[in-house]
Amino acid sequence: MTASKSYMKFTPGAFLVLLAGCVHASGGEAPAPLPEPASTVKAAAVQIIPDHEIGVVRQVTNYMERAAEDGARIIVFPEYHLGHIKIPGPETEEISEYASRLGINVIVGCFEVESDEIFYNTALLIDESGEIAGRYRKTHPAVGEPPYFWPARGDEWEARMTVGDSFPVFDLGFATIGIFTCYDGYFPEVPNILSLQGAEILVWINGRGGSVEDFMIRTMTYQTYTAMIATNASHGSGTAIAQFPATIHAHAPTTDVDYITATIDLDHLRDYRKNSRVFHQRRPELYTPLVKEWKPWKAYEDQQD
Repeated sequence: MTASKSYMKFTPGAFLVLLAGCVHASGGEAPAPLPEPASTVKAAAVQIIPDHEIGVVRQVTNYMERAAEDGARIIVFPEYHLGHIKIPGPETEEISEYASRLGINVIVGCFEVESDEIFYNTALLIDESGEIAGRYRKTHPAVGEPPYFWPARGDEWEARMTVGDSFPVFDLGFATIGIFTCYDGYFPEVPNILSLQGAEILVWINGRGGSVEDFMIRTMTYQTYTAMIATNASHGSGTAIAQFPATIHAHAPTTDVDYITATIDLDHLRDYRKNSRVFHQRRPELYTPLVKEWKPWKAYEDQQD
């Protein structure tokens, strides 16, 4: 899909010629009218931790049913939620069945197991037809101890995982989305790349203590001309739905299980994406230093900690 709307104008005569051609080509029946592009979309976001008594898949499908009843087209869960699974597997098959029956898109985090040695921190996307429409594999592992969270100890899950190597975007029909996970959000290149590739809605899944920073959500949506659905586990907080320009529509401010919904104004978003002076005045030839390897910490190696 394109990020902006376009309209075709016909004179009455031209319209009749076009209609006649359509009737002739279809054997006398005019084709069904094309659907109108979505002007808004309702989104849902869930702040939970895995409950193994209920079952992690049952948690997901229960909230999917609730979101569908609320009229949401997309629902997003936190990082890690499904645990270590194969894709496809029984967990994805059950979620896919619900997605197809309810007509809802779902994004949920897991550790995607490829072999005994290879696994990824994956955000899984199942679309409203029940198909596995894509996956995003976390590109920046969160490792190390406070206060700097570096260097890695080496025994953390994410120090041993295989990292992703791309930033795909996904066309869901009503909008194009891009996904990233937790620590990826601290690298401004990530949301910018996704937006430039056409993502209108950014999905930022987290699974950490503390809060997803609302100032980062506002900054990212403002700078990239996007909406955002951000989730966190319920031992943290900050799950939110926001959109350009830096407007948070719904927010889960406390450490607790929560479920929020909000409507994203796609017309407003696309109007600004079409006319953004930032997009029109980019100068990529000046930004090549960003892709060089820099080591700014070396300037402070003699400094006492």
